[in-house]
Amino acid sequence: MADVTYGWMGKIARVDLTTGEVTSEDDAKYQKYIGGMGFGYKIMYDDVPMEVPPRDPSSEIIYAVGPLTGSGVPCSGRMNITLRSTWTKGNSIIDAHMGGHIGPELKYAGWDAIVVKGKASKPVYLKIEDDNITIEDASFIWGKGTFESNKRLTEECGRDFQVASIGPAGENLVNYSTLNTAFGNSAGAGIGAMMGSKNLKAIAVRGTHAVHIADVKKLQELNNYMLSELIGGNNNHNVPAVPQSWAEYSAVSGNNRWAGAPGRCYEKAEGGPIDTGEQPYDDINKIAYRCFKGYFDFGEVAQHYAIKSGGCQSCPVRCYTEYDMDPLADYDLPTYVSNTCMPVLYNEYYYYNLEDGKAVNYIKDFKYDGDARIVINGAGSHSMDDLGLWENYGNLNRDFRWLMESGRIHEFIDDEEFNSIPWEWQKTGDPRFVVEIQRRLAYKVGKLSDLAMGTLLWTEKWGLGQEFFDDTHGAWNQNVTYNGYPKHHSSEDSAQIGLLFNLMYNRDCMTHHCTNVAQSGSPYEVQKKVMEGFFGEGCWDAQKNYTPINENKIKVAKWSFNGKQLHDSLTVCNWMWPMTQSPAKKRNYAGDLDLEAKFYSAVTGIEITREELEEQAERISNMLRCMTAISFFSEYGITNLRETHDAIPAWIFDKEPDFKPFEEGTIKMDREDMEKAKDMWYEAMGWDVETGIPTKATLHKFDLDDMATDMENRGIPLK
Repeated sequence: MADVTYGWMGKIARVDLTTGEVTSEDDAKYQKYIGGMGFGYKIMYDDVPMEVPPRDPSSEIIYAVGPLTGSGVPCSGRMNITLRSTWTKGNSIIDAHMGGHIGPELKYAGWDAIVVKGKASKPVYLKIEDDNITIEDASFIWGKGTFESNKRLTEECGRDFQVASIGPAGENLVNYSTLNTAFGNSAGAGIGAMMGSKNLKAIAVRGTHAVHIADVKKLQELNNYMLSELIGGNNNHNVPAVPQSWAEYSAVSGNNRWAGAPGRCYEKAEGGPIDTGEQPYDDINKIAYRCFKGYFDFGEVAQHYAIKSGGCQSCPVRCYTEYDMDPLADYDLPTYVSNTCMPVLYNEYYYYNLEDGKAVNYIKDFKYDGDARIVINGAGSHSMDDLGLWENYGNLNRDFRWLMESGRIHEFIDDEEFNSIPWEWQKTGDPRFVVEIQRRLAYKVGKLSDLAMGTLLWTEKWGLGQEFFDDTHGAWNQNVTYNGYPKHHSSEDSAQIGLLFNLMYNRDCMTHHCTNVAQSGSPYEVQKKVMEGFFGEGCWDAQKNYTPINENKIKVAKWSFNGKQLHDSLTVCNWMWPMTQSPAKKRNYAGDLDLEAKFYSAVTGIEITREELEEQAERISNMLRCMTAISFFSEYGITNLRETHDAIPAWIFDKEPDFKPFEEGTIKMDREDMEKAKDMWYEAMGWDVETGIPTKATLHKFDLDDMATDMENRGIPLK
């Protein structure tokens, strides 16, 4: 089969919404960028100058998948969406990430990427049915929430289609907006508003093609190996949360994401309660019972509302709990809720206020003792998904809480708007309050809706200054840079390592390489032995017991950073990969860091080592850094990323004032040590230590001489 392409489908589609033209091209020239994120960065860089405003019609959105998605590799049901940020400093390159089933369906339709530019004259959706891509009228769903939109699109196109739509937030060009699938998976980062600016309401995909596998037998062997020896619970946590008869260890804290256990039940399961029971690590038929995410989030009370666990295509872990929260019916709110991460957390932050100078929280129980959080969060989660509103890894919720707890709301919100807000719902713990606040945010009602512009933009608009980002806000400020995005498992999990890779992106990093080890629940001695076996002595600290920076920590940071680009280009799930730890005692709990390369070789037929594959990922890391440098220069004339993009807010060093850095019991960092860590990091990446920008030699090494020439021609000096 000489004409068969293994892993990749071999072509991308280009859609111009202005002209209605749809074309296709061979994508062989992009395959050294792997797929997904790598395809997105290369296409965006080649097509759209960084000076072009993000929402200009000529700006692009690139929906891309990698060679492993749709292949049957476990945990590979992902799609990467590349766009330009409208809400962080520099309007630079960012990505949204989507699970569910739509990414594999795009592969089955025969495409590795869909590149969209232009602006339609009326609301439209893309209908992709194998080779046939058409631009269809979406007027009948414009103005609808994502749940109704996706339902009606499925009825319109057929039940075999996978669909995803934006909600009112995206239509109203709210920066914090999402694209949501019919099953509840969402892609954030402002993709909703980017699509809304193009009058693109939705995408519907159906495919009947096969993803060709070079070595089917080897793929099956690897699947069995991964599932029987390597995979853990959600976030690849490798020990159960509570003791099980087969397990040598259970979680040190008694709480991790391997939360299924005897006596923990889905009480609302169809046909009666289901006990998740024990899940021996080598019984692959019970993997889906490991992740009782609702129990991890809310404790025992989650059982009363849990129906089952759901998940993405090709993934056995099933990491989001599906609920029937019947108390919401008393408020005429939907009762069905399904989500895995942030939208179903922290909505209780909308119920904080200030009384007699003290912060109070007004949520109250509904039906069971301790169910206040789960029900309020359920109401907010369903509302947020339906509106297509994004919380930016909790920053939206935290910013509202700051406005209330600080007592400063009256400085910014006039009396007319303030009095129009149903505060009685807040003070009685009424779940309609969070729904109403989110409605105002999604429809840009009043000055309060500035919060959904993004933390950077609304603090600038309100004149809050740098001190907002430097202050601890009562110890829950999470803005890890001055660029407008929060940390995503940073120094609290892996000290300097986590803080370094959190600085590298233009949104929250969504990197789980280290937190999947640090929060796994396995004893520190087990973690340390595994990590030092891979990266050398001193590479891994216990949480809240950190040591100064060293070369082996830098190795972990570099592996984590490049590994994130690798996973988003292969389009596998970074919540589950890499397989660093194992639940198997016979392996001494050590995972297999060569697994991605083994799968890549089996699927594509291109024999490759881990080191060679990570080098391809490092090319993508350097593309990210160059485009960030170009955007900062274009916007501000800045030629030093170290002092600007990578600057660290004061709270990270000043929190927990009763501790000194490196004392046991603190997660505060040391300024001098972090500057040394930056020196070592830039050297390891081959970047100029003074500016944090890749050197010409490094760009040449990764065949990025065109970027080097481009930057120098712009006036960005390269070493």
